[in-house]
Amino acid sequence: MKKLFVLDASGFIFRAYFALPEMKNPEGLGTQAVFGFIRSVNKLIKEFSPEYMVAVFDGPNNKQSRQEIYPDYKSNRKKKFEDIPGQIALVKKYCSLIGLAYLEKESVEADDVIASVAKQAILEDYEVCICTSDKDLLQLVDHHIVVWNPWKDQGVIGVQQIVDHYGIPPNNIPDYLALVGDASDNIPGVPGCGPKRATTLLQQFGSIEGLLENLKEVKGLSQTMLSERRETLELSKKLALLDCNISIPLPIQSLTFPQSIINQEELIHFYIQQGFKTLVTSKQTTFSKVDVEIVKDIESLANILELFRSGSVAFAAAYVGKHLPSLQPQGLALAQGSNTFFISLENENTPIINLLKSFFLREDLDFYGYNIKRDCHALRNVGIVIREISCDLALAEHLINGGSKTSLQSLLVNHGLTQDAHRFAKEWGNLGLPISCLPEQPEQYFGELVSYLPLLRESILEKVNHKGLTHILREIEMPLEKILFSMERTGMPVDIEELAILEEILEIELATLTEEIFHLSGKPFNIKSPKQLSDVLYNQLGLRPIDKAKSTRAEILEALRGEHEIIEKILAFRTIEKLLSTYVKALPRQVNPITQRIHPSFDQIATVTGRLACRDPNLQNIPIRSDRGMLLRKAFRVNQKNNYFLSADYSQIELRFLAHFSQDESLKIAFESGEDVHVFTASQVFRTPLEEVSKQQRIQAKTVNFGIVYGQQAFGLAKVLKISIAEAQELIQAYFSRYPGVARFVEETIEQAAQDLRVTTMLGRERIIDNWNEFPGSRAASGRFAVNTRIQGSAAELIKLAMINISQIMEREKMKSRLLLQIHDELLFEVPQEEMEIMQLLVKEKMESAMTLSVPIAVNILIGKNWAEC
Repeated sequence: MKKLFVLDASGFIFRAYFALPEMKNPEGLGTQAVFGFIRSVNKLIKEFSPEYMVAVFDGPNNKQSRQEIYPDYKSNRKKKFEDIPGQIALVKKYCSLIGLAYLEKESVEADDVIASVAKQAILEDYEVCICTSDKDLLQLVDHHIVVWNPWKDQGVIGVQQIVDHYGIPPNNIPDYLALVGDASDNIPGVPGCGPKRATTLLQQFGSIEGLLENLKEVKGLSQTMLSERRETLELSKKLALLDCNISIPLPIQSLTFPQSIINQEELIHFYIQQGFKTLVTSKQTTFSKVDVEIVKDIESLANILELFRSGSVAFAAAYVGKHLPSLQPQGLALAQGSNTFFISLENENTPIINLLKSFFLREDLDFYGYNIKRDCHALRNVGIVIREISCDLALAEHLINGGSKTSLQSLLVNHGLTQDAHRFAKEWGNLGLPISCLPEQPEQYFGELVSYLPLLRESILEKVNHKGLTHILREIEMPLEKILFSMERTGMPVDIEELAILEEILEIELATLTEEIFHLSGKPFNIKSPKQLSDVLYNQLGLRPIDKAKSTRAEILEALRGEHEIIEKILAFRTIEKLLSTYVKALPRQVNPITQRIHPSFDQIATVTGRLACRDPNLQNIPIRSDRGMLLRKAFRVNQKNNYFLSADYSQIELRFLAHFSQDESLKIAFESGEDVHVFTASQVFRTPLEEVSKQQRIQAKTVNFGIVYGQQAFGLAKVLKISIAEAQELIQAYFSRYPGVARFVEETIEQAAQDLRVTTMLGRERIIDNWNEFPGSRAASGRFAVNTRIQGSAAELIKLAMINISQIMEREKMKSRLLLQIHDELLFEVPQEEMEIMQLLVKEKMESAMTLSVPIAVNILIGKNWAEC
């Protein structure tokens, strides 16, 4: 049976416009929607090789028919950006160039045209694949119609997939949307009716009509509410239903693809005009496998290394091992121009290693790769030092992608190398680069991937420059990567004997708690089993469940504190159990036998705000406020007699950025006067003299201070402070009334982010926030992300600059002190006694002067032989 592919062209365009970084052609016209559309079409062609295909666009005045029955239909959507019409015109030109038929109807939305085309095609014995990310079109799915979303790798969506996901058949989708509402189209829905409730109602009553006819049988939701919203429900369903009876101006059999022979020269010229260099390159590429020359002997290596001319060289190491000091290179891929080589290092051939040492020290070469820090460790472990690394493409892509993390295979797709990336995925699986488990043919795999890095580098760095992020990449992220590499190699000293003592102490404490819990419950049971614990708490002890599931999650148990003394014991049991399993028992296995240190890795692209993440193990999450956490920190001790830890911690830095951004006079005065900012806030909010502020008032003020930074609402604040939501709301209002500048900053940040669909830090790092209307509550969540990113992301930049400035002086002066850890707002150094005085001055001065704010920046210094003393 013939298959027709129907493209939701308008959906493709708007999805790409908001999801991709801004792009402009040489004439300054926006093109990201065009590029995204082309990328989606290329993916479709590669995936399905369609013989019949049509693109459908919204017609002029397309909302007219639905706005006649509901004036607010889609009224929540922003006005079109000025360059959208121009990009739509370019997309239509592209369709003509590749022979793709397209349709649009005056006063008709694309969804209705798509529905009509699909139904007509079925009547003419076609199967239909609708290509869209719009859930409205799922209602068309039946045994002859499927949906495929080019933005997600989830395959085609048929009847069973919809039933599995929504619990209802496709024809119930309009009923479902009528109940839950659709924020993107401003379809109102029923307040309090979420997805689960909607599914339950439709499974019981079959449709909106069946529900309204049987209101007396409805449980839970108020019959009165449903009765009062009868007209709204019927209207919402009418808005969600697609019109399948629009007349189609072209016969289905005429929608062949391509419509005519494609003029390759014209298509390439179009790509050049729009500045789509990667598309030009990929169009001119034969997509055959790259010719990778495999080098296994010293003579061949000497000859090929002479082929590398002055300039940049792409590289990647194939290695085995898990922990950084034990990574062993098995091979090395190099690429420059049309030359791609894979050098075998399996036998640790000393002459080959020595030749590579000289090669990587050449002054006329610089090197780049993708996520290269572990590659560098593997090479350093056999003595290869890289003189200059000019770019890590993973860091660059993270910057232009608004904080999202992308695999190398996805990058190849995103930058126009679609077919090769799909072949990699099919032949090699979803492997990253680098990898610790080699494929069967690492020579070809690494050679091919590295051969595409020059194309990626050109494309990515062009976008970095266009978005004005070059200074962040060159002056912050790349120098920081070098520092993190050094920190990883230095490692964190730890006393295994101290951990063994702590393990014994905690095991005794755990055994005591276990006996106490058994005594209070009246019987022994598996405390770690949620099912058995739930039975004990709610069935045997008769505690009042907070949720229907009788959950034993941490937040539920926290809410039950005071209801029974067993709760306190269980929470303590879990804390100790986590300390034992995550750290006390695990850390000794991660100690390197040669250095007697733990060597964690630091990730620059793990967070959307630009904060660093620590893993293997995560030393940033070791508890600091509890007695048990301090015992654990005590096990981290310097292992050289005359060395000490030096801890430098920014004082309330995020609140200082809040004062700087908001320019709130009261908050600025608090920091300029050197007052305890939480006492000062309590004094302001509770209208109490500073000297009379109580401990409880300070706790509440501190919670509100940091709650504002993290976008906490009344519900969350009430939960933390164990007060009513009304009291929490009153507290927030009192806060904003005393700090009007903060209120203004929060409001303006959210408003600007909602308009731009992104937010920037102090130095210009972007975070894309584009799901403001995706689901109920998404606007509030997006607003919290915007405020938090502005503050936390800027604070992350501050400490990065400080690390760079301090490390440059330490390296220049050939100091013996070493930077060991970064714990968000804290730096931990290992310092010899003879350098302690100068390091205290250096660290404090460079940390406090890394940026200039409108309030003072303060740093606290502590010194100790173990981490607990800091």
